[in-house]
Amino acid sequence: MKRLNPRHFSKRFATLGVLAILAIGAFVPATAFAASNQSSATKCGANLQCIINAGNQLIANRQTALNTLSGKISTDLSEKKLTSDQASVLQSDVTTNQTGLSNLKTKLDGEKTVLAARQDVANIFLQFRIYAVVLPRDYRHIVFDMEVNAKDKMQDAAPSIKTAIANAPASKQGQLNSLFSDYQKQVAAAESQLDTVQNDFAALTPENFNLNRASYLNTLHTLTNALKAARSDLHQGAKDLNEIAQILGIKK
Repeated sequence: MKRLNPRHFSKRFATLGVLAILAIGAFVPATAFAASNQSSATKCGANLQCIINAGNQLIANRQTALNTLSGKISTDLSEKKLTSDQASVLQSDVTTNQTGLSNLKTKLDGEKTVLAARQDVANIFLQFRIYAVVLPRDYRHIVFDMEVNAKDKMQDAAPSIKTAIANAPASKQGQLNSLFSDYQKQVAAAESQLDTVQNDFAALTPENFNLNRASYLNTLHTLTNALKAARSDLHQGAKDLNEIAQILGIKK
């Protein structure tokens, strides 16, 4: 059997290691959970302009947070952590919410009564839920996409890893096959967790948050745990891969 050049696998192994680390290091920023309330508008009493100003500030804060999210999506796309399709879906959600908030601001600025202005301020929360729903959901979706990309790359590399092991010295194949078996097990476990996550995102909406808070929070909890489990599986798979590379003498 023709022995394959280890250099053939070096770049592939290095790329896989980076992808796995990206999935492991992904995070949801604290701003995604920022506490927010209507107290500033409530303190305005019957002062219409005060209510409008308070509402505008609430909207501005959310627009800033959405801009930050958009910037992260763009950065992750440029660094090839996300595909163009994945980034497009996420940016579309950002744009939808920014446009909605902008339209609400225009409406709020034109209100002539305290009652109407207060309803507009309430809708900042009821209709959009930027801090409670959009940011936690979309930052998690970034993590999900990155983990899917890492998992896919690790699955695609399995045949090449298997071939490299088959061409290794017989004395090393037992250890290598054991590591490869665990590698496949971890990647499969990650895929199972990610399949669960994919189905849960659709339930994370402002409407569900408003109408059935307990169910919403349970879904978010399940999704978060599945992402953590998938990340742990990918982490272990990356460790297996690193050990395989070291045994094969491949420099990453």
